[in-house]
Amino acid sequence: MHFSWKQHQELSRKVSNSADTAQGVALALMGVGLSILAKDLLAAELLDHSNSHTPTKN
Repeated sequence: MHFSWKQHQELSRKVSNSADTAQGVALALMGVGLSILAKDLLAAELLDHSNSHTPTKN
């Protein structure tokens, strides 16, 4: 799943807002959000790495 940076920020705000009233839900959402963010950052890093090491054809 790929979220834009704006979507990651929106999820973070929603978790922050729900933390006062529903701590369990907030912790669950935080875990999901961090997992998605980690996967998206890894995918971006791997894509950047593969693009910088792709040989050009003449």
